[in-house]
Amino acid sequence: MSSKNTPTGAPEKILIIRLSSIGDILLSTPFIRQVRRIYPKAQIDFIVKDIYEDLLKYNPHINELYSIQLREESKDLSELKGKLRIRSYNVVFDLHNNLRSNYLKRGINAGSICSIQKEKLKQTLLVWFKINLYGQETSIPSRYLAVASDFGIADDGKGLELYCEKDTIDSAEKKVISRGLEWNKPFICLAPGAGFFTKRWPEEKFENLVDLIQREKKIRIVVLGGEKDKEICSFLKKQKSIIDLSGQLSLLETAHVISKGKMIVSNDSGLMHMATAVQTPVLAIFGSTVKELGFFPYRAESVVIENSELSCRPCSHIGRKKCPRGHFKCMEEITPEQVYAGLKQFL
Repeated sequence: MSSKNTPTGAPEKILIIRLSSIGDILLSTPFIRQVRRIYPKAQIDFIVKDIYEDLLKYNPHINELYSIQLREESKDLSELKGKLRIRSYNVVFDLHNNLRSNYLKRGINAGSICSIQKEKLKQTLLVWFKINLYGQETSIPSRYLAVASDFGIADDGKGLELYCEKDTIDSAEKKVISRGLEWNKPFICLAPGAGFFTKRWPEEKFENLVDLIQREKKIRIVVLGGEKDKEICSFLKKQKSIIDLSGQLSLLETAHVISKGKMIVSNDSGLMHMATAVQTPVLAIFGSTVKELGFFPYRAESVVIENSELSCRPCSHIGRKKCPRGHFKCMEEITPEQVYAGLKQFL
């Protein structure tokens, strides 16, 4: 944590910054809740990119949610900074600490500014030299909490949160029912997408997993993902008992569907964290990333399957467009049988 000035008294106005992405924002929800718990009467505002604002839109611990529109970002940032100056915040908690968040927090005359330290040295040593200085696995929510350690913000022992309203629930259920899914019958969710190639378990392995599930369990399968995942998910359409909803649901509609599933099989992705936020069991498949980087399922019923025998893992903290060694063993050597054995405990 880096801090400007020291806290004096209970802050009346608090600003939290975490601009992206799905997983990072959901991982910030314990922090938001715990700030509210310590300062129940404070004005707590939050800044996020507009494409992710639904994740916090109905969060009861936030007074005002500011969103940045990507299409007009420079103008948007300037206008927002003007609004923030007027607010005169007592405290700014920057959970992002990048160029945009630094621009926003500079010059707004906050009493205290506390920013997350991203442990770049540890990250670099682990990714590039395989020297692990992390010690025990420390979750991202725990690292966020450290940002506010001087303010008495402590761990409440609870997990992630995600709030929906009735209209979202109704629209999600209508879309799913129109595709032939019966809510009163069990189903599991698959999320084959991820932002980078090296975080995606191969298509043919998902296909083989579906064959195993359908042969043994006779349970419906719902495929989920965003607009960018439609092509990735399309290979499963030919499988029997598959309902492909990729690219057809909003973030909150997706969350509601996940909440009704028996479990989700996911890569290390935003939907993995979304499942933990709605208390749905998770089987997560990790390829080029590792749990030490902090992005593992947080306080959730979960199983993480990874190829821990490889000396080349991790090759990135966020994923890569291709395997730098050309063999992709981190994913290729994880078998459908391994994944199926892990998911059976949830069914």
